[in-house]
Amino acid sequence: MPKSDEDKEPTWEDHLAKAIKAFRKEMKESRGDWLPEEFFAHRRAAHKEMLLAARSLIDAKITKIENAGKEKTAPKATRIKVE
Repeated sequence: MPKSDEDKEPTWEDHLAKAIKAFRKEMKESRGDWLPEEFFAHRRAAHKEMLLAARSLIDAKITKIENAGKEKTAPKATRIKVE
């Protein structure tokens, strides 16, 4: 019978995952203790710039799609001479 998750011996990956989780929790709780507020202001500004960059790519693609629809016209009829 296979062992349940509770009966298994933890692997190094399990220990590492718990350590990372604990580290993140500690950093989140004590962020004001070791990181200056200026860091967070710059991080917010950088996040905003990344979103604006994404917006500019989306706007450019929308414009290209709209212009492509205007440029296409119905094919012109040509006269074919039948002998």
